[in-house]
Amino acid sequence: MNTLRFYLLALIALVSSYACKTTQGVVDTTEEEPIVIPVEEVITEERLLDELQITAPRDFVLPRYNPEATRLFDLIHTSLDIRFDWTNEHVIGRADLTLRPFFYPRQILELDAKGFDILSVTSFNGRELSHEYDGKKLHIDMGRLYTRDEDIRVTIDYIAKPSEGPVGGSAAITSDKGLFFINPRNEEPNKPQQIWTQGETEHNSNWFPTIDKPNERCTQEIKLTVQNRFKTLSNGTLISSTPLGPDKRVDHWKMDDPHAPYLFMIAVGEFARVTEEWNGKLLEYYVEEEYEPYAKDIYAHTPEMLTFFSDILDYPYPWDKYSQIITRDYVSGAMENTTAVIFGDFIQKTDRELIDNDNDYIVAHEMVHHWFGDLVTCESWANLTLNEAFANYSEYLWEEYKYGADDAGYLRMNERSGYLNSIQQSGIHPLIHYGYNDKEEMFDGHTYNKGGLILHMLRHYMGDEAFYASLNHYLTKNAYSAVESDELRMAFEDIFGEDLNWFFDQWFLSAGHPQLEISHSYDTVAAEVIIEIAQTQDPEQSAPIFQLPVTISVYDEEGQESMFDVWINKRTQEIHLPFHRDPALVVFDKEDLLLYTKQEDKTTQEYINQYSWAKTFKHRYEAIDRIKSKSDAQETLQAALYDRHFSIRQKAVEYIQIKDDRLIVERLADMAKNDPHSSVRGAAIKKLSSDQTIDVTALLDGVFETERAYPVIATALESLASIDQDLAIEKAKALQDEPTTQLVGGIAEVLSMSGDSMYLPYFEQRLNSVSLYQVFNFYESYFELLKDQPQQIIERSNARLKEIALNPSENLFYKFLATNTLSRLSYYYSEASPDFAKKIEMDIQEIKDNETNEILVQRYSSF
Repeated sequence: MNTLRFYLLALIALVSSYACKTTQGVVDTTEEEPIVIPVEEVITEERLLDELQITAPRDFVLPRYNPEATRLFDLIHTSLDIRFDWTNEHVIGRADLTLRPFFYPRQILELDAKGFDILSVTSFNGRELSHEYDGKKLHIDMGRLYTRDEDIRVTIDYIAKPSEGPVGGSAAITSDKGLFFINPRNEEPNKPQQIWTQGETEHNSNWFPTIDKPNERCTQEIKLTVQNRFKTLSNGTLISSTPLGPDKRVDHWKMDDPHAPYLFMIAVGEFARVTEEWNGKLLEYYVEEEYEPYAKDIYAHTPEMLTFFSDILDYPYPWDKYSQIITRDYVSGAMENTTAVIFGDFIQKTDRELIDNDNDYIVAHEMVHHWFGDLVTCESWANLTLNEAFANYSEYLWEEYKYGADDAGYLRMNERSGYLNSIQQSGIHPLIHYGYNDKEEMFDGHTYNKGGLILHMLRHYMGDEAFYASLNHYLTKNAYSAVESDELRMAFEDIFGEDLNWFFDQWFLSAGHPQLEISHSYDTVAAEVIIEIAQTQDPEQSAPIFQLPVTISVYDEEGQESMFDVWINKRTQEIHLPFHRDPALVVFDKEDLLLYTKQEDKTTQEYINQYSWAKTFKHRYEAIDRIKSKSDAQETLQAALYDRHFSIRQKAVEYIQIKDDRLIVERLADMAKNDPHSSVRGAAIKKLSSDQTIDVTALLDGVFETERAYPVIATALESLASIDQDLAIEKAKALQDEPTTQLVGGIAEVLSMSGDSMYLPYFEQRLNSVSLYQVFNFYESYFELLKDQPQQIIERSNARLKEIALNPSENLFYKFLATNTLSRLSYYYSEASPDFAKKIEMDIQEIKDNETNEILVQRYSSF
């Protein structure tokens, strides 16, 4: 599953993306061949640790431990026959399950089935079976003991009511209903009718009875009775489509290879379906009908990715087909349902919306789950990173292969930031986390980001050949089974031939990461660079000492590089490196391989040297970021305007001081029109809009006339508003009907400046459809426009907000922001019009009284 970065961070806040290559190059600096010093010549000096005081706890309590689910039965096959009551949002189903006792003889079968009406339970021969049901668990008395050599077949007729039970969720998966009816009574004219499912973690038992655990797996077949106007999708192959009366049919989907119950899926709706073939296997791309011309671009590079990942793993894609579908109001980023991936509609874009905004990262993520997660599955949610770390790292591998080291480095930098942000919000825990309070907590920056970053370190420690051979061994040995982290370690050891407990203990089984203080000096007499490194992470919360193999580069005044391979393996450590003169630059972790944070003081000149000499993306980016406010670094910032990576050019645009320098102004004007990346064009427009030495209005006119990337047009619109608000409002009005969500935020910001209630419908038509990337700023602009309107207008708008907040099927973000806007209005009028404020408070109380989502209930308590 891809929880989508913005989903995670925004929801955490609620409850408490990659570039094309460019042809521009950096200013060339000639380098001689680097000098590599053998590790034997590197001298290290140990400092004694301060004596630790250890106090035994007064009470001895076992730590929380969430084990793998105990397997009493082995689920062999699941056959479902399903139809839908759209009006009542019910699933009317029959489930035929084939099982056998896992080891010891059993008579009582326990199944997960949440919120069902159980109509009948029978054996394969039609005999009624005694059963008890408590609303969550179905206990069936099979009438006698069965051994592990005997198959059991049981048939359950039921009605599932996923929309009627209590609604929970998490930061990653915002609802746990399992099956979702979208616009089921066709009450929203601009929204399609759909049904789709979301099974992870243990939510599919909201619509069919099963053993809903990740260490279970079975084959499946699903029959879906639907109206002829709908298309269906499920796991496996569509083996038949049988007419049923004048306007219905039964689609029969069959999956012959076993997979976990949480990976079962169905989708129903009016979709366009585009197909192609790869290595004799069917590829399907489902989109809403107006997006059919862009379907292959939306799921870009799918055939090439399948080839790439099959090749590097030396393990061909193991399933019978590969389908991808986009659904409305999806409760997460995407989900790797075996052979049938679901994505949220944020990836559904036109060709113009895809400019510098492709979906490669998320398509790669879900695809690689078909090896890591679907083929080989984590045995428990504590081991979830065995699924997600590989899917996360696949994004890096694809970027590295397709777009190069800089784009991969940019992605990795953002992954590191995501992990560190997650720590700030929720603290640290081991990557393999048996002590979680709730399994939904596992979908965080540790499981995803940190897991991928750790695999990157392991890959480079082992070398590519051994790393990929180990992955092939792991997949081959554990195919169609559930695993824990020790099995991954042993697979690496089997191939690599080295004990890797030291690596897994500190990175997988311990919390935190190294926090380093780094400084260096030069000993003229000994002709040595002395590097002092202290690990300062809290030993009570994480490993007191991390073992870190690292390469350190030392440069002289001419930029001549010497490289030293060393081990950091002490709490405080001095490293002595032979070097012929006082260095002009020392770069720790030359290749940017390690996960760590650091405190390191460098001079402006050292960072200028770092930008010029250190070639990895991260070191160049860091250098530009550290010199951004330095007056003596303008020449380097000017050079960075030509950097090969868009993000560094963008930063240079933002940081550089124009100071009536015509060369800089001309360069920025050229970048605003011609830079290969839209983010840089937008940054240059924004920078120039504050400059009085050029005709910015003429520049913006050119942008509105020729620019194809919508975010650049949005930036131009906001820049125009700072110069001529009335003209910007007219331009915003002209852009309202553009078929994109990417302009909505910019248009909203400009229209809110008008103070005119005539623009409120523009907002209110989009309150529950605006892109989640823009939703917070959009609601802010709406509030600014609404708050000073006459009270009768506000009351009408409040009714729309209340409608969204009370809709149990509405997206959590929209519900929260609608209620939050009401709360802000109540506060805004609390003194000027207490009676009006009180009336709004009554609406808020009604919303609170009717809310069942645990996240929203918690958040609403502060309103």
